[in-house]
Amino acid sequence: MSQLLDRPFHGKDPTGLSRRKDTGETGRFRKFHLSDIKERQFKLDITWLKDESLEDSDELPEPQDLASEAITELEAVVDDLKEIIELVEKEEGVEK
Repeated sequence: MSQLLDRPFHGKDPTGLSRRKDTGETGRFRKFHLSDIKERQFKLDITWLKDESLEDSDELPEPQDLASEAITELEAVVDDLKEIIELVEKEEGVEK
């Protein structure tokens, strides 16, 4: 219970149940009418909190393309590591 008291709260209620104020288009807390939520197919995407410096998720490649690209890069790294091991083994006079 004492850990709860160490956390910041919203409003005066120590249980965090104080009513939130709608802080507008750019604020953290916003109110939505049920019809607005239904229009969005009940998706509660909090887009106003997104980091603008990140890529637009709508423009990302398909997941299978991302995975394939990652595998290709990982395979290249593994090949590089194998070459490094071969070089180290040759320098040490140890051969497979």
